[in-house]
Formats: sequence, C-alpha cells, structure tokens
Amino acid sequence: MSEESEGFTDKVRSGGERAASDLAQALISSPGFDQAVSALVTARDRASEAQRTAMGALNVSSHDEADRLERRLRAVSDRLEETEDRLDRALGEIRGLRSDLESGTRDSPSPETAKRVAGEKAGPARSKRKPKSTRKKS
Repeated sequence: MSEESEGFTDKVRSGGERAASDLAQALISSPGFDQAVSALVTARDRASEAQRTAMGALNVSSHDEADRLERRLRAVSDRLEETEDRLDRALGEIRGLRSDLESGTRDSPSPETAKRVAGEKAGPARSKRKPKSTRKKS
C-alpha cells in the first residue's frame, strides 16, 4: 500500500472510533438508555426465575442441579476406585499368605509377601476427603 492510502485508512479508522465513542457516551448519559438496561436486566431475572419454577414443576433438573449431580458422581467414582485398589492389594496379600501356608513356610513369609506387608505398613494412600461425621439415628 502507498502512504497516501494508509493515511486515508487511518483517517477513516480514527473517524469511526470517534463516532463510536460519541455514540457510547450519548447512550451512557441518556436516562432513557439507563432505564431500558435496568428493565431488560429485571425482565431477564424474572424470566430466569419463571423458567426455574416451570422446570421444577415439570420435575426437570436445572443445569446447576445436573452439575452438582455430576460432581457427586465423580466423587463416588473416585472413592469406589480407591476401594477397588485397596481390595486388590488386600487380595494380593491374602493370596501371598495362602501360598506361604500351603508351602509350609508359615513362620517365614515369601519375599513377595514380606514386601507387600512392608508396603502396607507404610500406609495405603488415603482419600483427600474428610470423613463425614457420624449421625445419631433417632
């Protein structure tokens, strides 16, 4: 592009920015515009509340409820996976102990069993979740 066309483009751009700025300023300072925006926000809030009420009456879950349910399902899934891992470790230890008993080395466990038991004494991975308080049943 030549310098002349670049100068023209800059002038047009500058004029457009100035016009947009003037329009925005006029809208912001207009009491009618402020009232219209307030009325739109109020109408949106009312429509949203009416939608939630209607969905509740039809027994349809809202997006927030679905998200909350999804988070709870993920937490249960994580806890189930942890329980499965702990069960697998316990079954492995039981198999090792059974093997030791069958081979007659009850007093001296196999190296694999000793290693597993030593690993378990260090403590299994604990869940990051705090245990729920126990509730008294009436």
